[in-house]
Amino acid sequence: MNKIRFYVSCLLMSAVALTASVHAVDMDLVNRYLNAANDQYSAGNYVKAFTYINTVLSSYKEEALPQNVEVLSETIYYGYLEQIKNSRDTAAFNRVKEKLIEFPYISSERINRIIKIINTYEAQDVAWGSDPTRPAASASDGNNNPILRNTLELQLALEALKRETQEAEAERNDEHQENLLRTQREAYERALTEAREISGKGSKFVIFGLLLLGAVVFIVFVVVLINLVMNMRSVKTQNEKFMETLKAVAEMSRAPQYGAPALDALPPLYGANGEMRLIGSAMKETGLPPPPATEAEKKELADLAAKCREIGVQIDRATGRKNNSKNVAEMVFKLAQEMGVAQYEATLFFAVAMVYDIGFLEIDEALLQADNLTDAQKYEIRNHVKQGLAQLSFVPEKYMAVFADGVLMHHENMDGSGYPEGLEGSRIPFIARLIHVAESFNALISKRNYRDIFDKETALNELRKKDGMYDPDVLNVLEHII
Repeated sequence: MNKIRFYVSCLLMSAVALTASVHAVDMDLVNRYLNAANDQYSAGNYVKAFTYINTVLSSYKEEALPQNVEVLSETIYYGYLEQIKNSRDTAAFNRVKEKLIEFPYISSERINRIIKIINTYEAQDVAWGSDPTRPAASASDGNNNPILRNTLELQLALEALKRETQEAEAERNDEHQENLLRTQREAYERALTEAREISGKGSKFVIFGLLLLGAVVFIVFVVVLINLVMNMRSVKTQNEKFMETLKAVAEMSRAPQYGAPALDALPPLYGANGEMRLIGSAMKETGLPPPPATEAEKKELADLAAKCREIGVQIDRATGRKNNSKNVAEMVFKLAQEMGVAQYEATLFFAVAMVYDIGFLEIDEALLQADNLTDAQKYEIRNHVKQGLAQLSFVPEKYMAVFADGVLMHHENMDGSGYPEGLEGSRIPFIARLIHVAESFNALISKRNYRDIFDKETALNELRKKDGMYDPDVLNVLEHII
């Protein structure tokens, strides 16, 4: 009986290998659709961008959806809804709502707000006709207008429909699992029958060959299974291992033989000539992957650092801000070390700060250096944080999260008044809070066409006056550094 189980395992693993091969081909096509969606959105063609991004979303499960795909999807959906709000295209609006039911994790606060607005417009169109210039109904009119009176009921019905759809999806998944188990059971029974027929014929040679092949496949299966179990366990022990890594890196950072990849213009270890103050915790957890251990990993990080330096020069040339990327990156490095971040993580933060404004490379240089801007031009410049995400294809996957945080969130304010998401307090990533302070401080002490240069103390006071914008802990550390 054990020999027969080996044979069945061989059949199942062959099917898994074939599925993995097809999946690799599919992901190449998904990346093409993702690039096409980004291009169409940049060109203002929201309909095609909406179609392409839905194709990408249908290729991922919710828990496996990459962050850059989720951000781009939310941006395209919101842009398309803005267009629908102006055009009053009911059919297009219905398509968007259907897709939001299918992909509910794309919804955001601003998407929910604009959907409520369009729903209100539709209610007004039904009540008074499609003339968008007719004034909205007053509160006293609601008692005589059944459509407006039942707007809340309509929204509740939509929520109920969404829940019913989710329940139906769960039922379909259960049915799919049952069908899969039934198929596997039938395959097992067929394999068992075939094995019995072979055994009845007394073909020892064939059985020996099958057993040998089954043993090889079983060994491969065991190796894969062990790796899977180890990865699952690593999630539970990640914090402990990470703290051990941080301690090891801290010790290495104080030794002269520390072998982390160097960056041009990287400041010396802050406090090298004296005791570091280490504001707050003695070792700040950053959530970054462990430092490179192999020669290949060290080369990968060194290549990434070189690429960041090259892009930083391009950004400063495009914006007309001489040495801005380098100066901001140095300040971020010093702030991070003063706050207890180890040498390796601070070095990686330096690389992120070199390219935090990479989205400006997609904007006309004349617009970046213009004195007076229209509201539309200001919006285009503010949108550089989202355009920057599409420019991070050179970043290895394991470092993508920290680069995305720095590029996308460095204009978020502590009181929630920033952009693009209006995050508050600790919800703003640590690297983004460091860049926000370093960038603003460097702007105040650097020469600009529209104002005089501030001295360091005055610049710090200016930052403190803008209550609610900057992390006060980072400002306190900045005061020690300057």
